[in-house]
Amino acid sequence: MRIFHFQNITVMHYLIYYSSNQSKIDDTWFYYQVLTYFEFACICISYPLVIFLGFQLFKHRIFHQNLQNCVRAAVVEYLIQLTSRSIQIFLIFNSKENGLAFYYASLARCTCYFFVSFSLPGFVIERCCASYFLSDYEKRSRHYISIFLLSVSAGSGLLLSYLYHQSESTLVYHIIVLVINILSSAVLAIIEKYNYKRLHESSNLRKSKREYSLAERFQISENIRVCELMKTIINVVALFNLLSTVSAALDNFDLSPTFLNVAATFFNFCVLTYGSLVFFLFYYLIPQFKNELKAVFMRMRLVNPVSPFPDILKEKPMQMAAKETDEYFSQLQKQWL
Repeated sequence: MRIFHFQNITVMHYLIYYSSNQSKIDDTWFYYQVLTYFEFACICISYPLVIFLGFQLFKHRIFHQNLQNCVRAAVVEYLIQLTSRSIQIFLIFNSKENGLAFYYASLARCTCYFFVSFSLPGFVIERCCASYFLSDYEKRSRHYISIFLLSVSAGSGLLLSYLYHQSESTLVYHIIVLVINILSSAVLAIIEKYNYKRLHESSNLRKSKREYSLAERFQISENIRVCELMKTIINVVALFNLLSTVSAALDNFDLSPTFLNVAATFFNFCVLTYGSLVFFLFYYLIPQFKNELKAVFMRMRLVNPVSPFPDILKEKPMQMAAKETDEYFSQLQKQWL
């Protein structure tokens, strides 16, 4: 267990700690430097990508305003996470990982760690609200929902981060994170299934117990679309949170310092990987985001502004229009039956 004593602070338990002195003793310092320089290069590349994602989230309305605010906060959280890690790298390379600066960087990073863990159930609760306020959720903002969710996530993250650094054993905090991740994925799948059931019910008026307005049908379809998108993102974040949580919890056991250094390195790459994957998921799953990124590449002359044979025009325009029209009326007829 890595408990540290310095200045006027008697007990200190970092979220993740790499011992440069131990690394130099067991001759792994060179390999750590190579991996960490690579990690820092990835962090530098991640900054413009994450900032671009945040800018698009402020520019375009991709989700309901409440969910949009929660995703924006997650982007800000990840930028703080990257900055805290960069500070830790600088301190480790200068053999200053036992000072107050490293502690404050760890405190900020731990706050982000718990914040993103509490954000996952926040996304799920927001979708529960969308399913409950079926008739007018898209019409009314209800900003108090996102304000409440973000306040709880930020407050809980800061409190647990402080307690984490004062506790001798941190297993209970890691167990909390694991439970939150598992429940978030499970409940979101239940919400999606529930909305599919209501969509089927609204399409079959003979078996329906109530009549659904056009606005309610739209909201059900929107709930399914968002649930499918968020399910992919939440599962990716939950998976890497699971891996990083297990690696961070290892310092509660009597393991060799070398093995704990390996676990610390693995943790850092897990955090970096899930942030990069979320960016690419937004690119592949959200058309507005993909179009904006292509426009940027065109302005930078990285891609041609005009493609002579685009894939979308392999068929004649009139044939495509006819197919789309037939599909539209087919779906509409199914809803009327």
